[in-house]
Amino acid sequence: MITASGIELRAGARVLIESASFRVAKGDRIGLVGRNGAGKTTSPSAWPARASPPAAPSRAPARSATSRRTRAPATSTSWPATASSPPAASTPSLKKMRTNEERIATGSGATRDKALRQYERQETEFLTKGGYAAEAEASTIAAALGLPDRVMGQPLHTLSGGQRRRVELARILFSDADTLLLDEPTNHLDADSIVWLRDYLKTYRGGFIVISHDVDLVETVVNKVFYLDANRSVIDVYNMGWKLYQQQREADEKRRKRERQNAEKKAAALNSQADKMRAKATKTVAAQNMAKRAERLLSGLEAVRASDKVAKLRFPSPRPAARPR
Repeated sequence: MITASGIELRAGARVLIESASFRVAKGDRIGLVGRNGAGKTTSPSAWPARASPPAAPSRAPARSATSRRTRAPATSTSWPATASSPPAASTPSLKKMRTNEERIATGSGATRDKALRQYERQETEFLTKGGYAAEAEASTIAAALGLPDRVMGQPLHTLSGGQRRRVELARILFSDADTLLLDEPTNHLDADSIVWLRDYLKTYRGGFIVISHDVDLVETVVNKVFYLDANRSVIDVYNMGWKLYQQQREADEKRRKRERQNAEKKAAALNSQADKMRAKATKTVAAQNMAKRAERLLSGLEAVRASDKVAKLRFPSPRPAARPR
């Protein structure tokens, strides 16, 4: 799984995350949320790549997979790009089997007998690794994501952008990885494929982090929420589902606002008292101490959360259609 501590991530001069720690364990279905520009897409891409600075170690296993872009060469076919990912589907073994099938069909004598022995050994190895069952699973996943067999046999460079994204998603889901990092996985999927993906993720045995604007998907599948706070440069971890997270986050925002107001009142009172005491030379030291206490109160406060901007759109009423003559 993924374990990280003391993570710091920057976009230019801007600090996105500072001294953040978290863990993604088996069974953790995490929704990564935050305001636009908070680093939702940038952050996960850095974790498996070990992009954190030396002072902020991050450990991620090799068996993690991310659905950001199609990694297979554009000249390869869609099917190998999907089916060759998991250990169970050994494409080299399958190619050798096909070669020996041709030798068995066209050869004779010792050549045919040798090809037959090799084929038997290769088929046993192929079945041991999952073989035909893995092929069937890959076909099922591809079909569920709207990728028919005719598409899976085409070179990737002949596919549309949406089809290539679906091929990549199929490869990720079939990869048998311990941890999945899914960035907007429902993009380019139709309604039936989205429903299938929800059901698939609800029963996924490993852990995953999903970034999605599809509220229905997040509400249905996640059991934890990581909130990237752009103002405080931290990751708030909520060990709860989506609806409870919304309630808890609102309560946390109200609590922080209340704490800030109380601290500002105390600081204002201390500064006012200090100003009065400065008039007397005998109380100058006491006035300075009060001013320092007020400064410490204000320095320990978290930044005020900027209100999310909501576009207010108003469309004019359409003109009545003319009556047909």
